[in-house]
Amino acid sequence: MNNRPSYLHPLPWNGEELPTQFTYPFRYTPHPLCRRAALLVQEKLKAMRVREGKMYGVLVAEEESALVFLAAYSGQLCRSYNHPWFVPPVVDYLDPESYFQKEQTEIVGLSRKMDELRASEEIRQLKEQLATMKQEREAAVAEAKRVYAEGKAARQTMRGLREVAGQARDEGGLVRESQHQKADIQRAKQLHKDEIADIEEQLRVHNATLHDLYEERKHRSEALQHWLFEQFEFLNAKGEKKGLLEIFKGGGAIPSGAGECCAPKLLQAAYQLGLKPLAMAEFWWGGSKPGHYREQGAFFPACRSKCYPILGHMLQGLDVEPDPALHYDNKVLAPVRVVWEDEHLAVIFKPNGWCSIPGKSDQANIIDEAHRIWPDIQGSVVVHRLDQDTSGVMVIAKNSCIHRALGQQFERREVHKRYVALVEGRLRNINDSGGEHIIDLPIGPDLDNMPHQIVNHENGKEAVTRWKVLGEELHEGQDVTRIVLYPQTGRTHQLRVHAASKEGLGTPILGDRLYGHVSDRLYLHAEAIDFVHPVMHERMHFEVPAPF
Repeated sequence: MNNRPSYLHPLPWNGEELPTQFTYPFRYTPHPLCRRAALLVQEKLKAMRVREGKMYGVLVAEEESALVFLAAYSGQLCRSYNHPWFVPPVVDYLDPESYFQKEQTEIVGLSRKMDELRASEEIRQLKEQLATMKQEREAAVAEAKRVYAEGKAARQTMRGLREVAGQARDEGGLVRESQHQKADIQRAKQLHKDEIADIEEQLRVHNATLHDLYEERKHRSEALQHWLFEQFEFLNAKGEKKGLLEIFKGGGAIPSGAGECCAPKLLQAAYQLGLKPLAMAEFWWGGSKPGHYREQGAFFPACRSKCYPILGHMLQGLDVEPDPALHYDNKVLAPVRVVWEDEHLAVIFKPNGWCSIPGKSDQANIIDEAHRIWPDIQGSVVVHRLDQDTSGVMVIAKNSCIHRALGQQFERREVHKRYVALVEGRLRNINDSGGEHIIDLPIGPDLDNMPHQIVNHENGKEAVTRWKVLGEELHEGQDVTRIVLYPQTGRTHQLRVHAASKEGLGTPILGDRLYGHVSDRLYLHAEAIDFVHPVMHERMHFEVPAPF
């Protein structure tokens, strides 16, 4: 290839079987070739002494009869979009000569001009003078009113004394005195009138100038953002182009940073070079951001908020692996089992792979299965949820009244649940292996990377988990620790985040593809539940031992 770019790297190939389909980027197991390419990228990052925590990606491709790979980073690296070893950005708007930077400089100049106007010494003095004059006027009016009130009281007393003494009332003098004091009030109200009007006019002109600058800045910022979105055009394997505005049309606001993640950059570069993409993977390198606790070197799916719509276009024309979450079927999934039931409710065992409720696609879910098992069932059915990859006991309501009554027990935290999990490694920081411990870490959604949740001490909701160690063991040659967990609250992904968080257990649950590493399953199981039967008012307890 002529003018071979510096970001196209050879990949050693030992004759391993090549991928037959391209990676489904939102749920995947990294291909061995991607792992090999990732190790080469990590060696490069070590040589560059990069410590900034961020997502990196690799794309393995065919170039004639050889294997090559591309590498990318999300957003900027060391405040730059251009590092010759990595693929270029789809749009480099940080180039000082670009229209974006020139217009951005103008917009920043407007902000600076506004700040200068607000901090103007002349304006400060005018405001001080205005405040002083208004205070003097208010004081003069208050004094004139005081004098008038005292005079009025004195006049009333004078009239009373003359009336008692039988003297003639000299109203003329008292009236003139009253009129004079009223006139003093009016004169006080006119104090500094012209000066105040003049200063207020100067300030009005000043504020109008500020408003005009604000409106100009707002208009130019919006226009610049629109212009930038227009510059982002993405290819797909068919050679078709589509811009951000069209991709996100009707889908709400375009997320900040859309098009700057690893996956779009990698695919764009591969298409531009005429390569045949084989596989792709993304991994974290560097320090974790607060609340995220991402292990260095761990692989992650592409983000959904920014990349899902873009990759929906860019993957067209490639033979992409099916989403594993959309292709569970009865040959793969274990059947739902009824543990106990009566005419009001049922307790079932949900194998891993089943969704609790229907998703956006045709996934096996408990609501549909409940209606298949009990055709006459009514109401919302599912009282509480388990993650798709979590197995365990669930309670099913057979009518809306039972659903409401059980839901209230969950809200009042009267339902007790016990989970069993295998976590990676040995929990050597636990001094008393038989003791119980508490994790109290608030949790909230990672809005830029849904459905991930993060520890959020400022805006997260209370999340409390009791837990203890059951023992250490080996799982397929890997050290793991078996623990039991008692969630005191029911936040999304609570146990998974509390396990992976450095402030929690500091190690992910085995097989946690979101917060840890991919395995054959998520080793988290809802083993037991107890609640009060809404009709019989008896405490019910059910257990299904962990299948691992």
